[in-house]
Amino acid sequence: MVLDTTASPQILEPAGSNSVMLSSIWLPSELRDAKRRALVYFVCGNPGLVGFYADFLDGLRGMLNASEARTAYDVYGRNLLGFSDAEHESLGEGRAGPWDLDAQIETIFDDVASRAELRGCGSDYGSSSGSSSGSGYDFVVLAGHSVGAYIAVDIFHRHARQPDRAPRLVLRHGLLLFPTIASIDASPSGRRLQLLRRLPTFDAHGHTYAWLALLPWPRAALCWIMGRAMGFSPRTADITAEWLKSRYGVLQALHLGKSELDGIREDAWGEELWEASTEAGDAATPKFFLFYGKEDHWLASHVRDEFIRRREERGGRTSIAVDEGDIPHAFCTSEHNSWLVAKRMHGWIEEIERGGEA
Repeated sequence: MVLDTTASPQILEPAGSNSVMLSSIWLPSELRDAKRRALVYFVCGNPGLVGFYADFLDGLRGMLNASEARTAYDVYGRNLLGFSDAEHESLGEGRAGPWDLDAQIETIFDDVASRAELRGCGSDYGSSSGSSSGSGYDFVVLAGHSVGAYIAVDIFHRHARQPDRAPRLVLRHGLLLFPTIASIDASPSGRRLQLLRRLPTFDAHGHTYAWLALLPWPRAALCWIMGRAMGFSPRTADITAEWLKSRYGVLQALHLGKSELDGIREDAWGEELWEASTEAGDAATPKFFLFYGKEDHWLASHVRDEFIRRREERGGRTSIAVDEGDIPHAFCTSEHNSWLVAKRMHGWIEEIERGGEA
């Protein structure tokens, strides 16, 4: 589907359904006769529903429309695997889901590589409006939130180790929002989840306990609670309620969360990933841009501070900022916070653009 960049994003609803869940968001550039065309590929956090980020990505699209001059930036995002009931049901008996962290990385890597080869074909549904060409994008900017940031960085790592896997893929920059890229188990929420995992039946039946707890609550009541008590926007409150009442969504979120706790430990990539240079002519521009929350329940402050200290000591191609306000980890549940984070990401893309002119 295509989201209208001049109005509120349209929502694709399956026939005969009152679903508000999107499977992908495609926001092509309006710039014509651009010298270069780039793909900004956004990777969701957990729960991996791109609909949560519709306001954020729509805001980014509007800012890019106002500033693009030399490079056209198409914006694309999609769900992580397993968060749609239809996705599970289409697999039938013996389905592969739920999917762990490695499966998510592999799937997104393959999707990034395939979409990078066909510019202007970002949507699985309907129109591919915007410039279309048989040639691929000049480069790709990988963006991610939370575990999506980890997925983005690991794709850089896998691509560097196996360039023949996607020889036409040019990964230029990584834009990492509230990145959970090390030691999630040391975070406040990580420690709580680890305590729950000590219960003998939690790993096997945690999703069943969640289903039973949610059973008495109709979707409308959950939507009201999300909006009134937790301050979610109407769109994200509705998406959250549908996800909580879905058959497989909570199962997939818990399965992925456990995989994150088991797999995201110390910095797994080594210094060369952060220090490696990109293509000539862009050597002064950071390769990775990171934005941390001041207080993030999914990231221990000492883990964040140690990462920042190492980057300062050893140099490399990173630009790191820590929020001075109160933007929460789940920034995408608020229209205002979505706009603030979109503005920061737009600033990064402007910096990338200035570097490309050097």
